[in-house]
Amino acid sequence: MAGYCASQQRFQSLQRIMNSINGAAEKCAGLFLIGMVLAISISVFVRLLYTYTGIPFSTPWAEELGRFMMVGSVFIGGAVATYRLRLIGVDAFIGMVPESVARWLRVAAHILTLMLAVLLAWKSIRLIELGMRQTSPAMEMPMAYIYVFMFIGCVLMSLNTFFHVVKELLNAEIWQQGAEAERSAAAIQNSEGGAL
Repeated sequence: MAGYCASQQRFQSLQRIMNSINGAAEKCAGLFLIGMVLAISISVFVRLLYTYTGIPFSTPWAEELGRFMMVGSVFIGGAVATYRLRLIGVDAFIGMVPESVARWLRVAAHILTLMLAVLLAWKSIRLIELGMRQTSPAMEMPMAYIYVFMFIGCVLMSLNTFFHVVKELLNAEIWQQGAEAERSAAAIQNSEGGAL
C-alpha cells in the first residue's frame, strides 16, 4: 500500500507540472490566435483602403504573419487539446465494451497517438534543418522559426499522451487494488458474521 501511495504522490506532482506547462501553452496558443486575427485584420483593412482610395499600399507581411501565427496556434493548441482529451475520436466501440476492456483500448489508442506524435516530432527536426536554408517570401525570415512550432507542439503532444497512458495504467492499478480491497473486506465481514 505504501508503494501505491508513493506512486499516487508522484503522479499528482507530475499532474501539477503538466497543468502548469499546458496552462502556459494554452495562453501561448491564444496569443497566436489573437495575433493571427490582428494580422489578417490589418491585411483586410489595407486592401479596403487601396480599393476605395486608390492609395498604392500593400502588406504582404500581414498575410504571411497570419499564416505563421495560425501554424503556431494549431500545433500548440493541438497539444493542449491532447492534454484536455478534446481531440476528435470515435469512442462508440469503447462505450460498448466493459470498463476493464475499455481502459486497455484507451491505453492502446494513447500509445498509437504517442507513436504518431514522436514520429512527427522526429520528422520536424529535418524540416527545421531544411528551414535554416529557406526564408519566407514576404518577411524574409528563416522558415526554421515556423517549423519549430511543429516540433514544440509534437513534443508537448507526446508528453501529454504519455501522461494519459500513465494515468490510465494507474487507474487500472487502482481498479485492481480496489477490487482486491473489496474482496478482503467481504471476506473479513463474512468471517466475523460466521464467528458470531
